[in-house]
Amino acid sequence: MSSMFGPELAENPDDTPTIAEYKKLKRVMRIMTKFYEDGSAAKLDQAQDAEEELHKVETDLKMLNAQLDSLRTFPKHPKRRAYETELHEEKEKLEKLRANLTAKSEEFRKLYEWSNGIVDVTKWLALGLDDYCVNHLKMDLDIVPKPLPTPTKETYLKYKEGFQEIHFNLEESQDFFMASLDGRLRRYHTIEKELIEAQLAAIASFPPMNPRKAYWEEELQKDLEFVIENMKESPQSTSKRGKMLDMHKDFVNTLTWFQSKLAGFAKELGIVESDEKKDFKAHPSNAQVEFIQSMEGTSQKH
Repeated sequence: MSSMFGPELAENPDDTPTIAEYKKLKRVMRIMTKFYEDGSAAKLDQAQDAEEELHKVETDLKMLNAQLDSLRTFPKHPKRRAYETELHEEKEKLEKLRANLTAKSEEFRKLYEWSNGIVDVTKWLALGLDDYCVNHLKMDLDIVPKPLPTPTKETYLKYKEGFQEIHFNLEESQDFFMASLDGRLRRYHTIEKELIEAQLAAIASFPPMNPRKAYWEEELQKDLEFVIENMKESPQSTSKRGKMLDMHKDFVNTLTWFQSKLAGFAKELGIVESDEKKDFKAHPSNAQVEFIQSMEGTSQKH
């Protein structure tokens, strides 16, 4: 742990309960900041990959157009017509691919810029953590916390949207960890395992040399091995999930306090209701999260 957080935040049995709690909150803040920094870096990689693929397609289109231009000076030879037909068909496909990659690269760039904004929010939170610990949690830390930096009007609006996004992510993540403890996640994986096994049984009676059967048996077997691995549990993994759930609860409490602090800046900055966006939409839940949320939890541990 000290290698991840530094010795100043490492757990120490000699720490007082207050210092231990203070260190824990500091670690939680660093984990959350690192989570969003890693997510931002991943989105940048996706954007750059899409842009690289787009550049390749644009180069191919230039090459193709050069080929078409090279044919223009020749008479309408049957071979010229054959080449032009083939090249125009290829051009149509490449232009569709270029349009898709252009949209994808622009989307990833926007996500990267948005994600950087979320990182800025977590860093702003980290600057006010001592204030939260001393003035809200009443921790006796023998420190004088610096006041939370006043945002500009622009950053206020950005931070507010960032808080909404982080809250949305935390709610989904909390539900995932609760599902892993109350039995819902195991039932989710059990259904997944059974639907894979049903397909394997359905194709088992078909001829063994069938190429499609061979392909699907291999793919389904990989999926089966993956889900079986995900279903493995141990006291250590259960304990880790419980700690992750506690960490999320701590961060939600911290975030709620900071949101109230941020709201306090609105009057000082002259923020009026019309300045704030009404169309904020967090990223939609993925299919796994939505299905797990529809399941009823149980106290039984599987």
